Amino acid sequence: MLKDRRLLLEQEIKKAHSEAANMYLSIVVSNHAEIPSAEYQALRDRITNLQFDLNVVNQLIYNGHE
Repeated sequence: MLKDRRLLLEQEIKKAHSEAANMYLSIVVSNHAEIPSAEYQALRDRITNLQFDLNVVNQLIYNGHE
């Protein structure tokens, strides 16, 4: 069960990173001085939360919980 959760988290992180990269590129190319838009910041927060959850799941797996 935890290994399935880990896989889902990894997929979500990859997807969110891709979205963030596209958003960042759009902001940089359009020469907006303010990179941390509300939408971009929300996406960064989501990635941070997903990574935290993944770390917890990995720790549980490492400790023998599967």
